Amino acid sequence: MRAAMAHDYDDIRIEEVPRPECGPDEAIVQVRACGICAGDVTPWFIRRKVPGVVGHEPAGTIVEVGSEVTRFAVGQRVFIHHHAPCYGCRQCQRGFYTMCATWRASRLDPGGIAEFVRVPRTNLEGDTLLLPNYLTFEDGTLIEPAACVVKAFRRAGFTPGQRIAILGLGFIGQVMVRLARYYGAEAIIGSDPIAWRREKALEAGAHVVIDPSLESFPERVKELTDGGADVVMVGPSAPPAMLEGIACAGQGSVVLLFMGPAPGVKLELEPNHLFFNEISLVSSYSAGPDDTRDTLYLIREGILSSDDLVTHRFPLDQTLDACRLTEKAGESLKVLVTLD
Repeated sequence: MRAAMAHDYDDIRIEEVPRPECGPDEAIVQVRACGICAGDVTPWFIRRKVPGVVGHEPAGTIVEVGSEVTRFAVGQRVFIHHHAPCYGCRQCQRGFYTMCATWRASRLDPGGIAEFVRVPRTNLEGDTLLLPNYLTFEDGTLIEPAACVVKAFRRAGFTPGQRIAILGLGFIGQVMVRLARYYGAEAIIGSDPIAWRREKALEAGAHVVIDPSLESFPERVKELTDGGADVVMVGPSAPPAMLEGIACAGQGSVVLLFMGPAPGVKLELEPNHLFFNEISLVSSYSAGPDDTRDTLYLIREGILSSDDLVTHRFPLDQTLDACRLTEKAGESLKVLVTLD
């Protein structure tokens, strides 16, 4: 079978690899579509995993199940998460599924952008969801990345009536805008240097969008919110973006750091300002099974849709082009690789 194998950043080749074999408590899924994540185009993140098959946002059809599998059957359309927890350890009991050692060790074989993937028992039982017939495979690819945003709102303690500032209006930022609107935000203020993305955010429900190259986003946020946002979502992982997010924050607020920087990157800030304004810095890493189930509900209800969020589709042979478009961060949102 064919798969998109990364040998380095910007070195992705379509190669013939062995089709995985199905164990007695496993399943084989024929991948129909897989999204490209920001992590797939982040050099330091990719280089620690090469060589390996890229992609971790797949949806497809079960074509084989092991003799011990009872919950799933051949022909079912599914979303499969590349990580799943044990549900029994201390971290799982605390609700921190992404801190679970089993979650971190679990994976799909050989990866999302392959014609077929093996779903181990942990992933099959722990975080595989059936797709209703009225949802497309493209809808299914949104579950994992959008679930990361669902978790971020939970980590930020977002409540109706709050005022939110969002730095970065790519795919993740667009999902943030839609969820903020759905969760009842009083004001949604976004920032992005790309005019096309700012327009998309307005269409999605943002109240005000700012071009940070023309005016100060923190100053505009403070002007519009009487002193600063209640919740600030920082999409980019660069320290300047994080500091800009802190500058947008009002008293008693939460600044959510969504994307992890490379190891060794330092952030220099003024604790005095955080302390006397009771500003909380919160990180949010990936998503657990509770988040994917909540996200499937949001997609079923039409709050999130591939019709609105998927902008480009590439065949398997053009996976590298799909990654390059995602990395460019221009007039695109979610980019998919489709496999027929």
